[in-house]
Amino acid sequence: MRAYLETKLHKRIIIALLVTVAALALAEDPKAKAAREELERQLTQMVGKQPTKVRVDFIGLEDPNYRVEEATFELDGRTLRAPLFTQLSDEGTHLVWNGDVTPGKHTVKVLVVFSNQASIVLSDEGGYKWKVGGDVTFEVNSGIEVRVQVTPKRDDKQADVSKRFKLALPAQPVMIAQLDDGTMPDPIAKPVIVAEVVDAGPTAEQLAQEKKQQAELAAAEKQQKAAEAAEAKKQKAAEAAEAKQAAAEAKKQKAVEAAEAKRAALAEKKEKAAAALEARRAAAEEKKRAALEAAEEKKRAAQAALEAKNNPPVAAVVDAGEPVAAAEPILDAGAPESVDAGEALALAPVDAGVPAPVAAAPVAESEGPPWLLIGIAGAVAALIFLIVVARRRARPPTLDD
Repeated sequence: MRAYLETKLHKRIIIALLVTVAALALAEDPKAKAAREELERQLTQMVGKQPTKVRVDFIGLEDPNYRVEEATFELDGRTLRAPLFTQLSDEGTHLVWNGDVTPGKHTVKVLVVFSNQASIVLSDEGGYKWKVGGDVTFEVNSGIEVRVQVTPKRDDKQADVSKRFKLALPAQPVMIAQLDDGTMPDPIAKPVIVAEVVDAGPTAEQLAQEKKQQAELAAAEKQQKAAEAAEAKKQKAAEAAEAKQAAAEAKKQKAVEAAEAKRAALAEKKEKAAAALEARRAAAEEKKRAALEAAEEKKRAAQAALEAKNNPPVAAVVDAGEPVAAAEPILDAGAPESVDAGEALALAPVDAGVPAPVAAAPVAESEGPPWLLIGIAGAVAALIFLIVVARRRARPPTLDD
């Protein structure tokens, strides 16, 4: 029973020492530093070497309209590998990093870009982006894990839209030292063991074991750093691949737009060429029709001139025949009514038939060849021939002649 009570008391003393060290690390002055170092020394003697850790968590927003577009986490100037932005945008607590650090002061720096996915018509924040950051410095001691929770806070009452988001980075120390729950040694054997330990000091086996543990810790830390470097390299390669793919997509889109513009310009040019061709065809048709009309008009004029030349004798014959037909009533007036009427009827067809053959003759002559045009054309051809011969004779003779 006594051993059990001593074990409980021992544990409570160690816990009190750890809590006191964590409290002194947060508000430290020269006296507090000295007290902390003394407590650390006593704590080290009691519990041995304990791990020193830092944990960084991100608290997601509860509103699904706000998304995380960029996020950068740094520990003592070293970039930490962050989860995907889509994961950080979800509600809840998201682990960013948890690992061992050396005892002493450390700084966590955060930079986050939020955006509102709502429509600009529904909200004054629609499409707006906030770039907010913050940092916190804290002391980490052996056996303590400092947990930093990156918490975005939004102020709805802020009139300035750009100042509605802020980051809070509270750092809370948590004891992670493990105590031995085994039974205390027997009261009689304890002084012997303590005396042996004090008098003999650490054995070679203990020194080798401690050296081995230190080597293993260094190797584990080195391996962790290598893994973090590989992850960072992998993330950079993924980001570079995404950027390259985005550039390729943009280039492809520009090529498609250029091809579409070229196709549209070609279609417009082809349409203009077709319109110009149709206009030229219409002009040619109009010119041809005007030429045909002019030729027809000229032909009608020549035909009219020919008819005018050949028709005067016909008109004289027809006019001369009309008085004869008009004189028939005078002949009928001197005869008796009963007898002269029959004679008049007999004479009328004879006198009316005289002009008919005379009027038919000009029609037959008008259907013959246009001798006037033929004569004019022959005269023009003869004149041209004479001019050519005269010019040829007037030119000095050459070897070709």
